[in-house]
Amino acid sequence: MTTQAQRALVIGAHPDDNEFGAGGSVAKLAAQGWDITFIIATNGNKGTHDQGISPYTLSETREHEQRAAAAALGVQRVIFLRNNDGELEPTPQLRAEFALYIRHFKPSLVFTHDPWKHYMLHPDHRAVGFAVIEGIVSARDHLFMPGLGQIGIGVWRPEALLLWSAETPDYVEDVTDFAEQKFAALREHRSQLIHVDGWEQRVRERMAELGREQGYAAAESFKRIVV
Repeated sequence: MTTQAQRALVIGAHPDDNEFGAGGSVAKLAAQGWDITFIIATNGNKGTHDQGISPYTLSETREHEQRAAAAALGVQRVIFLRNNDGELEPTPQLRAEFALYIRHFKPSLVFTHDPWKHYMLHPDHRAVGFAVIEGIVSARDHLFMPGLGQIGIGVWRPEALLLWSAETPDYVEDVTDFAEQKFAALREHRSQLIHVDGWEQRVRERMAELGREQGYAAAESFKRIVV
């Protein structure tokens, strides 16, 4: 990634997805002075095995956790779309919403889920990935959403799209100096991780594996698509 301070937009389906997918890379960009926006597409109100918690309480808890996690990474703002967990589809409306944010924030880089990953269980991950990819096309081409141009929101073409948990990754980012910041952010998601044994060790081992070939102690990998 370029070291010139620019803007990045990171779009995840649920609270914690951005940290797992790109937390180290986000912390690195923030340290370089980038302006970073998180968009969280759902409220995460079904993501628990605790039968004693209500969907409303869970969504409130997860939003609080997400704000703390983003702050730990140096993210400037978090936007919550608050769709219900598990109910997203890559509709024209969701695509247009992402396109509007891309045109508004004018990011150089956009991060999101790889919707083509085989055997991905959660439908929201696929829905967000496809809607973001299609939203980039709508954001960059002027005949999509022409009414926005009439109110001063012009087209925008990001430099690249980076897909995490990619089926065929082709870009590796050295996050050796930012791994601990990633884990500090992940630990804020207590409602998701408190009952998951060994999660940190598994993530550390995966980051070490991703960096080994390049000589990095810790890395994150992506499919990089030039827009």
